[in-house]
Amino acid sequence: MAVVGAYQVQCPECGIALPITMTAKTPTREGDHLIVNLEPDVTDAMAHAWTHEALNDDH
Repeated sequence: MAVVGAYQVQCPECGIALPITMTAKTPTREGDHLIVNLEPDVTDAMAHAWTHEALNDDH
């Protein structure tokens, strides 16, 4: 697997841009079509969401 790029999503609560790294999986073929599978790594986005949940739980 190889990292093929990074995308960003914006947090709806605070507006910060969160990175989403995309990793290429082994490509497959179906007939004359090449299928490229990408797998997102949402670890940073989930950790960021948990910080909002923890802040909301404190109040």
